[in-house]
Amino acid sequence: MIDTQSRRSKRYRGVATMIQITRPVRLALSATLLAGAAGGLHAQSAAAAATAHTTVPITFPCQATTCDGELWLPVGAAKPPVILMAHGFGALRDWGLKPYAERFVQAGFAVLRFDYRGFGKSGGQPRRVVDGKAHIKDWSSAIDAVRQRSDVDGKRLGIWGSSYSGGQVLQVAADRPEAVKAVSAQVPFVSGFQSSLTFPLKYQPVAGWYALRDLMRSDNETPLYVPTIAAGQFSALICPECAEGYKKLVPPGTPESENQVAARVFLSLPFFAPGRAADRIQAPTLIVASEKDGLIPVKGVREVAAKLKRGEYLELAGADHFSPYTGPVFEQVVARQTAFFKKALLD
Repeated sequence: MIDTQSRRSKRYRGVATMIQITRPVRLALSATLLAGAAGGLHAQSAAAAATAHTTVPITFPCQATTCDGELWLPVGAAKPPVILMAHGFGALRDWGLKPYAERFVQAGFAVLRFDYRGFGKSGGQPRRVVDGKAHIKDWSSAIDAVRQRSDVDGKRLGIWGSSYSGGQVLQVAADRPEAVKAVSAQVPFVSGFQSSLTFPLKYQPVAGWYALRDLMRSDNETPLYVPTIAAGQFSALICPECAEGYKKLVPPGTPESENQVAARVFLSLPFFAPGRAADRIQAPTLIVASEKDGLIPVKGVREVAAKLKRGEYLELAGADHFSPYTGPVFEQVVARQTAFFKKALLD
């Protein structure tokens, strides 16, 4: 069990928002939880694999191509509410999202995980272009596709995002209030400008040079790629925990070609600020932040959470950007997210 070290309630714009700060590293953990932490991400996935569900491969149209996804339906549930999930910066749907999906299915939700255009098995050219505004169009197309299905209740629809997609779901919820009924944003990217300030100054000239060269290429040409992560070297993501934390999400055997993104992202990312949409979100929204996040400044996340009309905020003391994906922090976070979706979509 995880003890709450401190809990304080704040009132934002007349809306009570609970802020919880926890220190899981100091807890006495049960033997089961210790085993899950030692086994890591893939052990958690294997332990939950017995969750009864049927898998339906799906594709849905988006712009001039299609997105690839996988719908999990809980066995014995008639028209369950549905949760949409997509990953963060340059990542694929099978990179660390299964443990969350398994818990949500176990709780009675259908879950659709999908990849953006240009990623995984989804269509579209050029490949592996990280573009927040384009990804938001994919989210909207996924919502439209799910709402047309007869095997889920598209009127009870939640969206879940983490890191880069954690910011995207905020924008999507603001843009689609008629469809989105619950939002979970985990360590969300809220301001490109704020995040760009954490990028090492010594690499900024080379980042700009690569981005300009890539931007000059047409959609029919292969992009100029840069590594997503590269320990101690120039890459798209640089923070104390980035190389090791991101690597843990990637399944064994994944080709190195997946560890790259089009360099043009260095020019678009600073101007992408999905956190600005927070005050337009009508649906209940849960934001989970990490106090020691080396990639996304937590101060900006707190400010965004304060603007939510129906917000809940959980801050993980001592946790970094990748802490929510594994071990006891994962257990705490997924339990809170599951309870949040149950309240918003099942009660």
